[in-house]
Amino acid sequence: MWKMYMYRTLYLLVHGIYTIFEYVHNAFYFVVNTIITICHEVLPASKKHKQIKTELHKIIKTPAHLTVLVGHEEPSVKDLANLIIWCLATQISFISFYDYKGTLKKNEDELRYEVDRRKAKEDHVIWHSNLHSTYRNGFTGQRIHVKIITEEDGKKSVADLTKAISLTKNREFSVGSISEGLRKYYEFPDPDLGLVCGKTLSCYNYPPWQIRVTEFFTIESLHNITFPSFIGELVKYGKCEQRLGK
Repeated sequence: MWKMYMYRTLYLLVHGIYTIFEYVHNAFYFVVNTIITICHEVLPASKKHKQIKTELHKIIKTPAHLTVLVGHEEPSVKDLANLIIWCLATQISFISFYDYKGTLKKNEDELRYEVDRRKAKEDHVIWHSNLHSTYRNGFTGQRIHVKIITEEDGKKSVADLTKAISLTKNREFSVGSISEGLRKYYEFPDPDLGLVCGKTLSCYNYPPWQIRVTEFFTIESLHNITFPSFIGELVKYGKCEQRLGK
């Protein structure tokens, strides 16, 4: 009997120490990230660009399409705008945000305003949505395509595609025809890298066809995410060997 009490006491002691450690670690992480974010926000544009350039040499390769799964937390428009600007700096051509709750689509105007406020004048952001679809030729800066998708987009795209194929003369339901049809619907290539926000690795009913070969990494939160943290995820992606089923 005394051994049972001893083990229970030892368990409670270890659990208590771990809980205190996790609380202190999270508090320290929050304070440090908040300080870094505030310092980054008050830096002049020239200093920000210099800081970005010093980090770029760490990247081995970059994804053509980065998708961000917002998860359970409320979207932070300021931090999402930073992600778009950082993708511009790292020459990522496509970025999409998957918000299965649909909150972000309602705040798309606010996100667009924040991006316009942060980007360089010569850079061009192409928005793919029902609200905004902008494109112009002749720009001299960098270009990035931005899209916001929800759970309904995934269901609707498959339903519309199967209906369209069924109405054609040949009615060819093949992997190639479905893949080509979905690619036209989404306008974006399949994502190479997915960042899942939160401690739980979940796809939140993300359209499954597009993420067959996507590398997924989890990040604790998008709130107060820093540029070095973002670069760290790209460095991890660069070390991945994608065999694509071979």
